[in-house]
Amino acid sequence: MSPLHRAHLQDPRGTSIIGTASASAATRVARPGWRAALAFLGIAAVVFAAMAGLGVVGPGVNVIGRYQGPRWLRGWAQWDSGWYATIADHGYDYVPGRQSTAAFFPAYPMLVRAVSVVVGGAFVAGIVVTLASGAAAAALFLRWAGERLLPRAAWAGLLMLLLYPYAYYLYGAVYPTALFLAAAIGAFVLLDHGRPWLSGLTGAVATAAGPIGLALVVGLAVRAVERRQKEGDIRLARRNAGVLVSVLGLLGFCVYLWWRFGDPLIFASAQRAWGQGAGPRTWFKVRFFEDLPTLRYPFPAMAYLAHPLLTIAGFALLPRVFRRFGYGYGTYALLVIGLSCLGTKNFFGMARYVMAAFPCFAVAGDLLAERPRVAAATYTISGAGLLALTLAFGRGYYLS
Repeated sequence: MSPLHRAHLQDPRGTSIIGTASASAATRVARPGWRAALAFLGIAAVVFAAMAGLGVVGPGVNVIGRYQGPRWLRGWAQWDSGWYATIADHGYDYVPGRQSTAAFFPAYPMLVRAVSVVVGGAFVAGIVVTLASGAAAAALFLRWAGERLLPRAAWAGLLMLLLYPYAYYLYGAVYPTALFLAAAIGAFVLLDHGRPWLSGLTGAVATAAGPIGLALVVGLAVRAVERRQKEGDIRLARRNAGVLVSVLGLLGFCVYLWWRFGDPLIFASAQRAWGQGAGPRTWFKVRFFEDLPTLRYPFPAMAYLAHPLLTIAGFALLPRVFRRFGYGYGTYALLVIGLSCLGTKNFFGMARYVMAAFPCFAVAGDLLAERPRVAAATYTISGAGLLALTLAFGRGYYLS
């Protein structure tokens, strides 16, 4: 076991638990990712049953393009799902001043296209990819958290992630959220287990899945430096440079856009068609303050205000992430939340983007593990929120 792992396998008071029963328990939590995957699939069965029942009565379908697939699954295909299905079926296009597929990153639709050859239909393939990615993310999260926290805290962190009200993006929604999360956690796990080149390749999947992949590149680089300093082996510097391979996902997409449309950064300029262009109006959330007086009904108001509130909660957990897990993970979580926040005109979507900052869920679980009654109430309320928002998403409400 590396010195870094020994430093992390401590109780909240800093007392080492190496060589104790707690250390053995932590190792058991770290290894059987299948238990986390089973927990994920158990919750998935509930939300799928709810979505299937909704499909029978006929959910609203606000999807770009025509949904093709079983009726009981169509609630998962909403909003941007159509863009990803269109890319999987027809590739990229760009029309200046109009909403275009060039705004969306390629890793997820490429995988959807491959799976659609087997299952038939991009929408069904997207649901399969999301479900598999979510299960992988759950297994990797428990392995990662189990190497740093006591078993009860690791499981609490996992439940916080799986019961998060917006976690329907991990279970079946045709979005790349689950794929990015699985790739990001996998990249960190591989780095911490001394496989920096594989870490970089896995990270490249994440940087090809969304623009916040840059946060992963920086986080992996800081983590690699942190590992070298703590382990005191200068030879690690050259070997750990493999994590920089993670930027190739983004660079590859930029090269393709340059070849196809003559602009390597066209994915950024394409965002202007959604009113998401960079500038002071976006950075200072002018649109958010303009929208506040229009929030007259309870559900739309709660759905709208959830995004800034969860953003604040994520920022509030960052100091504990730095203290508990170090600068690499703290930097990654800070950049995920910070860059996402800068890129949205009114905070909308932040509830989904916060999920990528997985260390925040781990420290939240660490806090709840010490408060069983608060934890039980939190799981109940969060799980009810997950079920309610899953059904709302399936009905075509624009939530994130």
